[in-house]
Amino acid sequence: MKPESRFGSLLAEALWSAAWDLGIAASFLITWIRPETFGERTVHKLVFLMLLEFLVVHSTGFFAAISSQSEKKRSRAFMFTLLLGFYILFSAAFSAMYGGPWPLIAFLLLALPRIPGIVLHPPDEDTQFVMMANWAGMTCLYLGSIFVTLIYEVPALGVTPDVIAAQNFSVGGEWTDQPYRVMACGALYFTGLALLNLLMSLPGLWQARRAQPSG
Repeated sequence: MKPESRFGSLLAEALWSAAWDLGIAASFLITWIRPETFGERTVHKLVFLMLLEFLVVHSTGFFAAISSQSEKKRSRAFMFTLLLGFYILFSAAFSAMYGGPWPLIAFLLLALPRIPGIVLHPPDEDTQFVMMANWAGMTCLYLGSIFVTLIYEVPALGVTPDVIAAQNFSVGGEWTDQPYRVMACGALYFTGLALLNLLMSLPGLWQARRAQPSG
């Protein structure tokens, strides 16, 4: 791939990933304010989405480990598919709990955007460290967002007791009893994730920029 194409491709991937995460963050924020915007049970779906994001965070470390240029693209694709299948089993269990396909679909929507940086354009051995750092950052963001929204007071906004009752949660707990905390958590986490992904893309963009011919 030409240096110009490499830089443009990396920039497009970084912007796409950030836009994706910001779109999800906006969904949490809008639902927190006006829960009926995307449907009556959107709060229910977003609570499960945050649960599924745990699988995404957990799997990202393994995906980063297989994203090496020393492996052929076919080998990377095979290992990615194998790991994806393993985690799909867990998300299918969530679907069984939920009583519908939404958790499985949500997991795929969260996991599939990771394909370009793993299979198509993996980093070299030096910048692969950046992906592992990104995974560590994701983990801190996820756990930190949960901690902040559970410890501190969070306004219910539009997620009223009537809205909560309409979700028909089948399990109990802090997140299902007070799902507005999850809406705040999701908005905070995915916004932070968008910024983290942009930050982590800078070394690769810088190297690709330097590789471009001058003039």
